[in-house]
Amino acid sequence: MKQHHRRSRNGQTAIVVIICLMLACFLLPKHTYASTEAAARHPIDQPLKVVMTVRADPNAQLESQLTISSPIITKALQKVRLESANQVELFSDIELSITKQGQQKLYQLEKQGRLWDAATHQRIIISTEAAQQLRQLAITLRQQYYGKLIDWSQARELAPRKGIFSITDIASGKTFRVQRRAGSDHADVQPLTKEDSHIMKEIYGGEWSWNRKAVLIHTNGNWIAASMNGMPHGGDGIPDNDFSGHFCVHFLGSTTHKSDTPDVAHHLMIYKAAGQIREYLDNASPALLADSFVEALDHDEPYLLAQIAVGMPSDQVAEWTKQMPDIRSIRIDKPRQSKPLDGQQVEDAALTALVRLNVTMMKQSEERLSYLFHFKRQTTQSRWELTEVTTGK
Repeated sequence: MKQHHRRSRNGQTAIVVIICLMLACFLLPKHTYASTEAAARHPIDQPLKVVMTVRADPNAQLESQLTISSPIITKALQKVRLESANQVELFSDIELSITKQGQQKLYQLEKQGRLWDAATHQRIIISTEAAQQLRQLAITLRQQYYGKLIDWSQARELAPRKGIFSITDIASGKTFRVQRRAGSDHADVQPLTKEDSHIMKEIYGGEWSWNRKAVLIHTNGNWIAASMNGMPHGGDGIPDNDFSGHFCVHFLGSTTHKSDTPDVAHHLMIYKAAGQIREYLDNASPALLADSFVEALDHDEPYLLAQIAVGMPSDQVAEWTKQMPDIRSIRIDKPRQSKPLDGQQVEDAALTALVRLNVTMMKQSEERLSYLFHFKRQTTQSRWELTEVTTGK
């Protein structure tokens, strides 16, 4: 059963999809509360409230929740074993809330279905059956939340010219309607009414912008992962909608008017809207990761930056994140060559790589800088990890 509600998070209105999966009704007799360590030694017979939440970004207003009522999971969570761990593979977008006698504890979820306590760096071991259930529930919840990754060749048929569809912004949770008017390399669309234009402008903080945003396209029963910019330009076909021109919506494999290759920032947002940003970056070349780092800075995307800089010390990532609010714009001073988006620029056998990018940054004044990106990988089959970014002039 799927129910749609509105919830306020951080003072903003958000669309929240709450999926109530009634696996079973299982109430245990009430008992006094005991610590997690005590629970590891003695099962505690008392009801638990277990809620799983998915968000594309920790600051995203759009979220989906699953209230779990499973005897297998409930029983397993009352008899756990703790284990220290240095490395974990997590669903970075999944949070598990466990409430007992009014006391709530938040956990992350490993991809194997075990719980992870980030505060104590401890893994919570539960039964294999319960872990498998949690893993499958996380997969199902993510499928409900994210859009499908559909190539432009198919998406253009699902959102045909003159077709009307809705766009939901993942960051704000706001939705508005548009009509596709034109576009062969991507969709050129326009807000349908003044109200739709008003909602779109709210998404961009009250000012039109070329910034890309991760969005979900709802058309003909499909939820499709996409990216949009927020700048009116070009031809106008809908009168009296307070939007002079059109804006662009990109799908997997679509390109801008000025290029025959996909736009880096648009594709980052598309994969974010599909819930596949980690997989995308794990297969990216050093050149693409360096470009993506600059785009994350330009688009004020702390979560995206952290995903790109997964190999960097957390304090260094925090220092780069602090710069974001002061950056008005940043662009790479190099021609966009015709090459595959993730084309390798290092030897196949290399385990280290350096990428230098010259950029023009606008803060209070314009400044030209040179960024040197340091990469490494464990084997030729491993993902590239960004370990350091140094700056020069």
